[in-house]
Amino acid sequence: MTSRAPSTIGLVLLVACSGEVPPAAAPATKAASGSAVEQLFPLEDGNLYHYVTKDGDETGMLVAKVKRTDDKHGELQLSNKTNRFVYAADGVTYDHGVYILKAPLDVGASWSGEHGGVVKIAAVDATAEVPAGRYMGCVRTVEDGGALPPGKRYETTYCPGVGMVLLVVSAPVGQARAELKSYGKPVVIAP
Repeated sequence: MTSRAPSTIGLVLLVACSGEVPPAAAPATKAASGSAVEQLFPLEDGNLYHYVTKDGDETGMLVAKVKRTDDKHGELQLSNKTNRFVYAADGVTYDHGVYILKAPLDVGASWSGEHGGVVKIAAVDATAEVPAGRYMGCVRTVEDGGALPPGKRYETTYCPGVGMVLLVVSAPVGQARAELKSYGKPVVIAP
């Protein structure tokens, strides 16, 4: 795989990530925004998300810090970029209006994706096993078609009370992955 795939994963994670809790499915969180999908894309102020990235034989990591600016707005701060999000009654969008998740959360529901393709809900009861643990009751989306190159596909899994736990970017030349390793509040160690 070329060196462009790690950049792709980094860019996608900048957009669709959210940091350490027990490896079992996290308890549902109460939506602060009133959005129908906040439970699947929670932005809890101060949380860190640590993802292990894999691209062929190469491994790496991506860390995102959550900043919740108010009930309807939040940010994911990465080393090279900050992504801003808005909770709407029917979903969560980037600050420029493109949906990340959109209600109704029914298999087959679709909307225009951030990469120029069409996002479809592929599952609403998915299970994901990642380094951070095993999560159930997850929603899996797939973006392909549209303006995406033939064979390119983004598969993202969002789990209740956690957020994005798995991203798989597939292309004819290979595959890149980002798997949640840990998330939660940072630990402060006093001297």
